Amino acid sequence: MDIFTGLTVWAVEAITLAILLLSRWFYEREDFYLGWGAGFCLHGLGIILIVLRGEIPDFVSIQIANTMILGGVGAWIAGFLQFDGKPVQGYAAIPALIWIAGMFLNPVRESFAFRTALYNGAAMTGYAIMIGMLLRHSGPSRLTRRVLAGFIAVQFCASGLTGILTVSAQATSFGTTRHAMWLLFPSAFCFVAAIMSGAKLLTERSEEKLRALAVTDPLTGVLNRRGMIEAFHALQKVPSEEPRILALLHFDLDSFKTINDRFGHQAGDAVLIAFSRIGQSSLKARGQFGRMGGEEFASIVCVGDVVEAASIAEAIRMTLKRQPIPFGEHEIRLTVSTGIALSTAEDADLDLLLTEADRGLYAAKQNGRDRTAICSGPDVSVVPAADRPADEEELTIADPNQQVAVLKKLAALGKS
Repeated sequence: MDIFTGLTVWAVEAITLAILLLSRWFYEREDFYLGWGAGFCLHGLGIILIVLRGEIPDFVSIQIANTMILGGVGAWIAGFLQFDGKPVQGYAAIPALIWIAGMFLNPVRESFAFRTALYNGAAMTGYAIMIGMLLRHSGPSRLTRRVLAGFIAVQFCASGLTGILTVSAQATSFGTTRHAMWLLFPSAFCFVAAIMSGAKLLTERSEEKLRALAVTDPLTGVLNRRGMIEAFHALQKVPSEEPRILALLHFDLDSFKTINDRFGHQAGDAVLIAFSRIGQSSLKARGQFGRMGGEEFASIVCVGDVVEAASIAEAIRMTLKRQPIPFGEHEIRLTVSTGIALSTAEDADLDLLLTEADRGLYAAKQNGRDRTAICSGPDVSVVPAADRPADEEELTIADPNQQVAVLKKLAALGKS
């Protein structure tokens, strides 16, 4: 098999893969499919133009063809950026720009050997960028990325060797150099390897998405009940030299059914989404926030003491109260009641925390809603609300002395 037959086979395979990737993009609308598909398409078409050298103008079969091939390398780089959820960066165009710039130099443009060296140098730059991107990633599929980076490194080394051998032999065409097949074999090998590694990368990505869907509420995007259970156990296992306190905050939107009855279920969905955003932003990465079902939400957070837990709950309560939620021509105002339960991390039992937080939530509802209550064993205390008049506080707190005692007890727990 001569070099042009091999290049033709490679071009057909590249275009076939491009069609498959672009078809996948058409159905799933994932941008990285478009980037990778465009890369293989440009690569395949560029190689076809090279195969047609002698039958089409040299400007097309040399300058345009190699620009397309290197543009395909840039499209692959863009695809990797999109695969990782990053915006496409200008450095994706560097390989093609190196080739274009080199073509303005007469000694390079007029010499097959120098053109080959320039092309391989530009391709090596693109490969180096992709290797760096793959190795820097420390998230899921790290091993698969390293394997793929290894295959690209093989192509990187082969391209460098091809450029050196072509210049040293002062080759004048593909047919006059003994090392022409170096242009084919590494590409064919890396093509097959890239398909296998890329397929595994996509499979692992799909599995990761399925795992995320299993622990995520589809409406609000926050964790669901299962996700909160996993988050609790993960937070409980975080190593620490000092005793830690876990707080479970159980939220329930007040009079939520009224919102659905008055404005419709779409308004109810908008309220749930808005409250989820408030809850997540208020935590500021200090814990996990999720939807337990219906209009009930929960947060699991590591706190220093009961005051910090109450402060978080009050911040969420007051933020929701002060921020009307726009829906069409309406502004929906609502409040939330919260129950809090605390325990040391090593002794924390999720079922017990949920039970105590439910008791606190019930007390908050009984004391007029729009309140925060803390449960500790048999004692339940309602947190004084800063946005309520003092006389109203006296009416809603059944036993102030008991509340003070419970707060002191919980504060002591936080310091132990």
